[in-house]
Amino acid sequence: MRTDKAWLELGGRPMIEHVIAALAPVTSRLAIIANSPVYDRLGYPVFADLNTGIGPLEAIRTALSNALTSRVVLVGCDLPFVTADLFKRLLSISGNQQATVPVYADGKLEPLCAVYCREALAVVTNLISRGERKVSRLLDRVPTRLVPIEELRDLKGSELFFQNINTPEDYAQARATLQRNRGGTH
Repeated sequence: MRTDKAWLELGGRPMIEHVIAALAPVTSRLAIIANSPVYDRLGYPVFADLNTGIGPLEAIRTALSNALTSRVVLVGCDLPFVTADLFKRLLSISGNQQATVPVYADGKLEPLCAVYCREALAVVTNLISRGERKVSRLLDRVPTRLVPIEELRDLKGSELFFQNINTPEDYAQARATLQRNRGGTH
């Protein structure tokens, strides 16, 4: 995208604010994982990754190592159509699992829209220290509840939950979707 996706405007506010609005009703503490002080302006604690260039596994490690609660809801800033109902559902079915991760019918995971237990931190740290970068390796090693997308279909807006904004085309599509859903108003 050649820009920080978090700050792309969607419906008059940055995408990250859409994600924050969905998380706020279901969590006792919001924090942001970012490697830039620009995120301080949002008014939440900001934690930087200790190791750069590792990807989602490092984001999970950063979230878990800074958690004050036993469970963490982790979501990427480029999923602007997530809702509080989605997070409530994921939390309600997480049970005693150390990871609760949505999965598509084709087997693709959404590890950056998931619930993780702090207990998984040792495994995450070990994987990173061994040079592992795949979140699937974590899910193979801790009790995990994969949530088929079909279990989320009854939630309003479920068809958009995992519309990830990675390209200018994705962004244009998200803007058009939001405009359609608002009845043409912006």
